[in-house]
Amino acid sequence: MYDSLQKYRADDLTRLATSIFVHEGLPQPDAEIVAESLVAADLRGIDTHGVARIPSYVERFPKRLVEPRPQIIVTSRMPWAVSLDGGNGMGPVVANRAMSEAIDRAETFGIGAATARRSNHFGAAAHYALQAVAHDCIGISLTPASKSLAPFGSREPLFGTNPIAVAIPAGSHAPWVMDMASSVAARGHIRLAARHGKPIPEGWALDELGRPTTDAQTALAGVMLPFAGVKGSALAMLIDILGGVLSGSGFAGTIRDMTRDFDEPQDVGHFFLAMKVEAFMPLAEFNERMETAIARLKALKPAAGFTEVLYPGEPEARRQRERLEKGIPLTPEVYDSIKKVAEPSGIAMPPAIAALEKGLAAL
Repeated sequence: MYDSLQKYRADDLTRLATSIFVHEGLPQPDAEIVAESLVAADLRGIDTHGVARIPSYVERFPKRLVEPRPQIIVTSRMPWAVSLDGGNGMGPVVANRAMSEAIDRAETFGIGAATARRSNHFGAAAHYALQAVAHDCIGISLTPASKSLAPFGSREPLFGTNPIAVAIPAGSHAPWVMDMASSVAARGHIRLAARHGKPIPEGWALDELGRPTTDAQTALAGVMLPFAGVKGSALAMLIDILGGVLSGSGFAGTIRDMTRDFDEPQDVGHFFLAMKVEAFMPLAEFNERMETAIARLKALKPAAGFTEVLYPGEPEARRQRERLEKGIPLTPEVYDSIKKVAEPSGIAMPPAIAALEKGLAAL
């Protein structure tokens, strides 16, 4: 399979995605926000949330399930916090605005929080947490998703795979970043396995009768499992409360599935928090302490099967540097699905810059 992967420049993919979303009616700045969020996910290796999402995003526009030019309304009950009505806009557009509002308040008050309602799938959660790091803040972003995950002890779904991301400045190092689903694995990995006829590891999912399964297709018809049992289940519900109950958006199983429900808008909510490091200690002191913490971790002896100890966010930062230099790989399936959306609108696909894996010459 890997012998047929081709690599593409991040800038080329960003221009491609921007053109597609402009064609769908988004203003140029909003189209760029969506495109950059997708390519940023690909750069970090979160391919399930990258440009592969373009066709499913585009599919919702003709059905009027997403508003390309939303009227975003911002209200505030306290000076450090805001609530956004996203106007059913694109998730990255609403999320970008919400995190920007949180960061603005953190600059003044040391902390800023934002909820958003009436939004849509916002992509990779780390993308927004990292925006806070650029302003010397600790960033948190989370969002509930459509129901696919069974709470601990249940065989029926109620929560989504509900992701949470935290990003922290780390001095001379790439930021410390935790970005994880509350399920054992992201649902996108199961979709990918089903597409290629591959099994999934035991413990990821249950079938429709509540029995463990390693069959990806059967898992998609069943339910996802939370990681660490009751702990992951509690985290999924916490995210549902902060991003759904508190935001005024869908919660407890009412968010609609982006890939299967084409009757009504998704009604997704989000939650964002930005905390200024300087509110607690001088930034230079914090950075020095983070560098010490990472140095101590990196100095540990690797366990069997490992060559080094990595901190959260380090593998993704390395992958980003590599893909910025050598290109982002796309499977033929992903390339063809985007081409099917782009070319009828007169939007040209970018040229590949290299072939992935040994034995293939660069194009």
